[in-house]
Amino acid sequence: MSIRTAWARYCASRARKRGETERALRWYDWAGERNLSAADKAEYARLLYECGDSKRAAGLLADASGQLAEPDVYVRLGMIYREIGREREAVEALTKAIRLDPGPYLYWYTRALAYSGIGDDDRAAADMREATLRDSGASSRYELGCIYMRLQRYADAARALEEAVALPKEAIPLYEYRLAEAYEGEGRDEEALASVRRAAEQQSRLSALPDGGEGVFRDRTRYSDTAIRTLMAVIDAEAGFRLKEAQLLERAGRTEEALDAVRLGRLAYPEEEELMLRQGTLLRELGRHEEALAVLKETKEKSPKRLAAYMELCTTYRKLTKWEEASGALKEALRIFPDQTVVRYWLIDVYRDAGWYEQAQKASGELTRMEPDDPLNWKQQAELAIDRERYEEAETAYSRAIELDGSAEYYMRRSYVRFMGGRYEEAMLDVQAALREDESLHGDGKTAFALAELYMGMGNRELAEAEYGKAIALDPGNARLYERRANCRLESGRLGDALDDCRLGLELEPTNARLDWMRSLIYWKTEEYDAALGSALEYARKAPEDDQGHFNLAAIYSRMRRYDDAILSLDRAIGRNPFEPRFYLERASIYYHRMFDRTRAADDLAQWLLYAGAEKTEHDRSLLLGELDGFDDEMRARALEQYEIGLGTSRYLS
Repeated sequence: MSIRTAWARYCASRARKRGETERALRWYDWAGERNLSAADKAEYARLLYECGDSKRAAGLLADASGQLAEPDVYVRLGMIYREIGREREAVEALTKAIRLDPGPYLYWYTRALAYSGIGDDDRAAADMREATLRDSGASSRYELGCIYMRLQRYADAARALEEAVALPKEAIPLYEYRLAEAYEGEGRDEEALASVRRAAEQQSRLSALPDGGEGVFRDRTRYSDTAIRTLMAVIDAEAGFRLKEAQLLERAGRTEEALDAVRLGRLAYPEEEELMLRQGTLLRELGRHEEALAVLKETKEKSPKRLAAYMELCTTYRKLTKWEEASGALKEALRIFPDQTVVRYWLIDVYRDAGWYEQAQKASGELTRMEPDDPLNWKQQAELAIDRERYEEAETAYSRAIELDGSAEYYMRRSYVRFMGGRYEEAMLDVQAALREDESLHGDGKTAFALAELYMGMGNRELAEAEYGKAIALDPGNARLYERRANCRLESGRLGDALDDCRLGLELEPTNARLDWMRSLIYWKTEEYDAALGSALEYARKAPEDDQGHFNLAAIYSRMRRYDDAILSLDRAIGRNPFEPRFYLERASIYYHRMFDRTRAADDLAQWLLYAGAEKTEHDRSLLLGELDGFDDEMRARALEQYEIGLGTSRYLS
């Protein structure tokens, strides 16, 4: 070594000891790296690292570490490697340190973080456990809990984090927050809520300090400046933990308290978008729609490129059935996000809800052209067709969805479409395909119900009844199932069993008018007219606007020879549907045969001819009247004359 080099090394060492970093670096640089000893390189690397030149520092330490074989050197090298994103090399360096001295907790702690950096959380957990055995502090327990969280080992995470939180001189609100997340992962929502509320309250007090609590974090943790900045960013991202508090309260059904948590969050973070969105949605859930709209509009104005603001606005307008405004919010979003197919999908749903089927159909066609490989788009198109009873179009769309994603759901829906088209065998094949795709459907009452309906369509009432029975066993509280089985048994002539099903269904759903209808029909067939009348009156009470219910009442009254009541029921039926010819014919028959009022009978026959022969020629109308049984020729002639004089020239055309 030359005297010049030796002198440079001496001056560098002296400058370093005096704290003259820049001078020391110049002397080391003058001496030259190849002329430095391993110890000098280690010191030179430390100075370079302190001055922000981490890459050169790593290179020098890597050269020196092999000669020095000191664990501290390997640890420093590992830390630098981690900082510059070379996690695998960090693991190698830290492994060498641990081989030389497995005692210090920091070696295990740092290697655990390096393992996490390369996604090897199992090894990270093992190392962090070793760190906790050598360290009584909270930080290693917190990090162990976080690793367990990533591994979804929530019970282990909770135990580790409980230990961290139990050290009050070192614990910080973030530890309590992570504990809440662990409890939530375990399904311990009440404990999670208690924990996150403590975290939020503690953080509120710290945030009120002039430095936002940064000094407390430094005192209680052993974190670097970078780690402190990361910690503060996490707290801000979670709005001081008020977002999680609101989420857990909302899940518990405590919406008012959730809204209060959001309000507290906005006091500290008034411009936080997530808080504003949550406030809007919570107000909507509470029925405070105008307030919700005001907050969501404010969010949109402050963050015009936040898609969620438009979507939540749309949802609120849909809740109010304000279709123009709902579609307007989505159209505004499309001007900013023209390629956002989710917005287009929602817009089609809004059109559908509003009953604007032409717009919905057009938009659906555009969406399937833009995104032909998404089965949900074809499903939506199929459902639009079902709404309009266009079952061939629905089948085509569901067939396309099945080509893209042969899910059991799509097979079941196509089965329904084919069922509605009367193609029962093909519909049955679709149900069988769905069962192959998802065996759990064997235990689903909806599947049994679908099979029962198909068997009914194919005329196999025995198999249909068996499937209705399975559906009832799987869903015994569903009155609709008893109604359908009652109908099956009625068609099989098993009137007593059908009546039992009506009774059971009405016990479950007393407002079910269809069961009263069926029970009345069964009593009619068994000639129990008083009972038939009672059920028919119940039906008319529950469904007063159904003209057929009043017509059935008239038939029962007539059979019971209560002709005045029959006429009143027919009057009600005609009042609700004045264009049904049967009603006039039945009333004419009662007037003619039972009350001997030929004038009113003729009037009603003329009205019957008006609606029954509306599209017929004059000759055909005469034939129609002539073929009518139960009336004498004079009555037919009188009705035809009445029609031609009073009605035929002024036919109702609207």
